[in-house]
Amino acid sequence: MLDPAVAADYPQLAADIELADEIVGPEFAASDHAALVHQNRYRRQQVLIILGTAVLTGLGGVQAVFPEERWPGILLAVLGLLLTFVGRAAGELRALDTFLDERIKAERLKSAYFRFLSRTGRYAKADRVTRLRRAVVAVKRGEEPV
Repeated sequence: MLDPAVAADYPQLAADIELADEIVGPEFAASDHAALVHQNRYRRQQVLIILGTAVLTGLGGVQAVFPEERWPGILLAVLGLLLTFVGRAAGELRALDTFLDERIKAERLKSAYFRFLSRTGRYAKADRVTRLRRAVVAVKRGEEPV
């Protein structure tokens, strides 16, 4: 998680940095990546819904200008149903909830990483490596580390 040059700048922390990178690094990278994927999915869904509603509004205006034409009303109904489906699917996919869950995991792992390096809190005791491993397992399960 830290740049390898940092370990060279602080030789007293080099062993702890290497150990923390080994224990926390892969899980942090996985949660951070998953959060980014779900964040982007959520944003795409929202942009699609916003653009779709703008098109719906435009079609409503076209229908108002040309009330004798049927095609704007048909497009309006089809697009409205499509947007309803997209909005419902977006809610069912839970992209926002998953993004937030993964972001919380990544931030908890980052916190454990730096607290381990600072030897504070639960990581001030002799069994700090075991506590770090337990914290990583707890965070992976979606629990608050103890």
